[in-house]
Amino acid sequence: MSEPHEAIVKAYKVFGLEGDEDFSVVRDRFRTVIKDVHPDTAASSDAKTVAKLQRMLKAYEVLRRFAPRRHDITITPEEARKGGIRTIKIQDREAMIRVPVAVKNGTVVVPIGDPLWRVHIKVQDVMVDADLNQQGEAELKRLAAMKQKFEDTKVEEDAEAHTNLLKAFCERFVKASPAARFAKWVRGGSNAA
Repeated sequence: MSEPHEAIVKAYKVFGLEGDEDFSVVRDRFRTVIKDVHPDTAASSDAKTVAKLQRMLKAYEVLRRFAPRRHDITITPEEARKGGIRTIKIQDREAMIRVPVAVKNGTVVVPIGDPLWRVHIKVQDVMVDADLNQQGEAELKRLAAMKQKFEDTKVEEDAEAHTNLLKAFCERFVKASPAARFAKWVRGGSNAA
């Protein structure tokens, strides 16, 4: 076994973990167990407690540097079937992952050139999955509201156009007297007869 690998395994054991958990699990465990040995909260501050605190801090530093980080992505069944290279945003930077052809739900891949991260792939059809039903209903309501707003706007625009057309007709033919219309026709202004 290589020396860094042994240090990582020992660091996981300090926190009572299996050895394959990601850093968020390590961080949560560290925050709960450190309270037992921290001088501000521990019952006693003897040499054993201080040594245990130092061991935990050193293990935490090792795992902070080497424990894998988790990132989740959701892809459609079509994307899962095709596979391919995909660019994703992890925290504040771009990373590339290779999605295998016919990838299954729960597959874990490592970004290209970044072994510290583990990308967990979830294959999910947004239109079919039951657990997204509420989000789907909200999306459908939003789309229906947008459609209604578009139709209302279109009806208002159509009504306005018809009103303007009717006004123009009335001004041209109804309001003008026959003599005025005849005079306009004689001058050649338009086809007002």
